[in-house]
Amino acid sequence: MIRHAKRHSIALLGCTVLLFHGIAASTAQIPWKIEEPTAQRLAAEAHYGADEYLDAFNYDGDTMSPPFFVYYGLNEPPGEGGFSYFAVNPWTGDVWALWGCHKLSTPALRKSQEEIRKRFTREELKQYTRLRRLKPECIFED
Repeated sequence: MIRHAKRHSIALLGCTVLLFHGIAASTAQIPWKIEEPTAQRLAAEAHYGADEYLDAFNYDGDTMSPPFFVYYGLNEPPGEGGFSYFAVNPWTGDVWALWGCHKLSTPALRKSQEEIRKRFTREELKQYTRLRRLKPECIFED
Protein backbone atom coordinates (compact mmCIF):
# COMPACT_ATOMS: atom_id res chain seq x y z
CA MET A 1 0.00 0.00 0.00
CA ILE A 2 2.78 2.45 0.94
CA ARG A 3 4.77 1.45 -2.14
CA HIS A 4 1.72 2.15 -4.36
CA ALA A 5 1.18 5.56 -2.71
CA LYS A 6 4.85 6.41 -3.18
CA ARG A 7 4.71 5.53 -6.89
CA HIS A 8 1.52 7.56 -7.26
CA SER A 9 3.18 10.59 -5.58
CA ILE A 10 6.24 10.32 -7.82
CA ALA A 11 4.04 10.04 -10.92
CA LEU A 12 1.99 13.07 -9.82
CA LEU A 13 5.15 15.08 -9.20
CA GLY A 14 6.47 14.12 -12.65
CA CYS A 15 3.23 15.22 -14.32
CA THR A 16 3.33 18.52 -12.44
CA VAL A 17 6.92 19.17 -13.52
CA LEU A 18 6.04 18.36 -17.14
CA LEU A 19 3.00 20.64 -17.01
CA PHE A 20 4.99 23.62 -15.71
CA HIS A 21 7.84 22.86 -18.11
CA GLY A 22 5.33 22.82 -20.97
CA ILE A 23 3.88 26.17 -19.90
CA ALA A 24 7.35 27.70 -19.63
CA ALA A 25 8.40 26.27 -22.99
CA SER A 26 5.32 27.54 -24.81
CA THR A 27 5.65 30.95 -23.16
CA ALA A 28 9.31 31.15 -24.19
CA GLN A 29 8.28 30.71 -27.83
CA ILE A 30 6.38 34.01 -27.83
CA PRO A 31 8.70 37.02 -27.90
CA TRP A 32 8.18 39.71 -25.29
CA LYS A 33 5.97 42.50 -26.56
CA ILE A 34 7.51 45.25 -24.43
CA GLU A 35 10.96 46.33 -23.32
CA GLU A 36 12.05 47.70 -19.95
CA PRO A 37 11.42 51.44 -20.67
CA THR A 38 7.86 50.62 -21.78
CA ALA A 39 7.33 48.53 -18.66
CA GLN A 40 8.41 51.51 -16.55
CA ARG A 41 5.86 53.72 -18.31
CA LEU A 42 3.14 51.10 -17.76
CA ALA A 43 3.93 50.96 -14.03
CA ALA A 44 3.52 54.75 -13.85
CA GLU A 45 0.26 54.58 -15.81
CA ALA A 46 -1.00 51.84 -13.50
CA HIS A 47 -0.19 53.67 -10.28
CA TYR A 48 -0.67 57.33 -11.18
CA GLY A 49 -2.97 57.03 -14.19
CA ALA A 50 -0.37 58.83 -16.33
CA ASP A 51 3.28 58.49 -17.26
CA GLU A 52 4.39 61.86 -15.86
CA TYR A 53 6.10 60.26 -12.84
CA LEU A 54 8.44 57.85 -14.64
CA ASP A 55 11.33 58.76 -12.35
CA ALA A 56 9.34 57.47 -9.37
CA PHE A 57 9.88 53.89 -10.58
CA ASN A 58 13.34 52.36 -10.23
CA TYR A 59 13.98 49.19 -12.18
CA ASP A 60 14.69 46.43 -9.69
CA GLY A 61 15.57 43.87 -12.34
CA ASP A 62 13.83 40.71 -13.36
CA THR A 63 15.29 38.39 -10.75
CA MET A 64 12.66 39.03 -8.08
CA SER A 65 9.76 37.57 -10.07
CA PRO A 66 10.93 36.34 -13.48
CA PRO A 67 10.00 36.91 -16.23
CA PHE A 68 8.25 40.07 -14.97
CA PHE A 69 9.93 43.48 -14.96
CA VAL A 70 9.97 44.60 -11.31
CA TYR A 71 10.04 48.22 -10.12
CA TYR A 72 10.48 49.77 -6.74
CA GLY A 73 8.27 52.82 -6.52
CA LEU A 74 9.66 55.93 -4.86
CA ASN A 75 7.62 58.82 -3.50
CA GLU A 76 7.84 62.05 -5.43
CA PRO A 77 9.13 65.08 -3.50
CA PRO A 78 8.18 66.33 -0.97
CA GLY A 79 7.49 62.71 0.09
CA GLU A 80 10.40 60.49 1.03
CA GLY A 81 11.13 56.79 0.71
CA GLY A 82 9.49 54.02 -1.26
CA PHE A 83 5.85 53.12 -1.56
CA SER A 84 5.66 49.69 -3.20
CA TYR A 85 6.91 47.11 -5.67
CA PHE A 86 5.30 46.64 -9.06
CA ALA A 87 5.67 43.79 -11.57
CA VAL A 88 4.96 44.21 -15.29
CA ASN A 89 4.13 41.27 -17.55
CA PRO A 90 6.52 41.42 -20.56
CA TRP A 91 3.87 40.06 -22.95
CA THR A 92 0.60 41.73 -21.98
CA GLY A 93 1.66 44.82 -20.03
CA ASP A 94 -0.41 43.77 -17.02
CA VAL A 95 0.83 45.54 -13.90
CA TRP A 96 0.68 43.93 -10.47
CA ALA A 97 1.12 45.59 -7.09
CA LEU A 98 3.32 43.07 -5.28
CA TRP A 99 2.12 44.26 -1.85
CA GLY A 100 -1.34 42.75 -1.76
CA CYS A 101 -0.86 40.87 -5.04
CA HIS A 102 -3.46 42.49 -7.24
CA LYS A 103 -3.61 43.73 -10.82
CA LEU A 104 -3.82 47.45 -11.32
CA SER A 105 -5.97 49.11 -13.95
CA THR A 106 -6.44 52.68 -15.11
CA PRO A 107 -7.81 54.08 -18.39
CA ALA A 108 -4.28 55.04 -19.52
CA LEU A 109 -2.96 51.54 -18.77
CA ARG A 110 -5.86 49.83 -20.56
CA LYS A 111 -5.24 51.99 -23.65
CA SER A 112 -1.54 51.01 -23.65
CA GLN A 113 -2.43 47.34 -23.19
CA GLU A 114 -4.74 47.53 -26.24
CA GLU A 115 -1.78 48.77 -28.29
CA ILE A 116 0.43 45.96 -26.95
CA ARG A 117 -2.18 43.34 -27.84
CA LYS A 118 -2.10 44.56 -31.47
CA ARG A 119 1.54 43.39 -31.63
CA PHE A 120 0.47 39.74 -31.26
CA THR A 121 0.25 37.57 -34.34
CA ARG A 122 -2.92 35.60 -34.94
CA GLU A 123 -1.18 32.45 -33.68
CA GLU A 124 0.19 34.23 -30.58
CA LEU A 125 -3.27 35.58 -29.72
CA LYS A 126 -4.32 31.99 -29.00
CA GLN A 127 -2.00 32.19 -25.97
CA TYR A 128 -3.01 35.70 -24.87
CA THR A 129 -5.51 34.63 -22.18
CA ARG A 130 -2.96 32.24 -20.68
CA LEU A 131 -0.29 34.94 -20.69
CA ARG A 132 -2.67 37.34 -18.89
CA ARG A 133 -3.18 34.72 -16.17
CA LEU A 134 0.54 34.65 -15.34
CA LYS A 135 1.03 35.92 -11.83
CA PRO A 136 4.25 37.29 -10.35
CA GLU A 137 5.66 36.07 -7.07
CA CYS A 138 4.12 38.55 -4.66
CA ILE A 139 5.48 39.91 -1.41
CA PHE A 140 2.24 39.04 0.36
CA GLU A 141 -1.34 38.39 -0.71
CA ASP A 142 -4.45 40.00 0.74
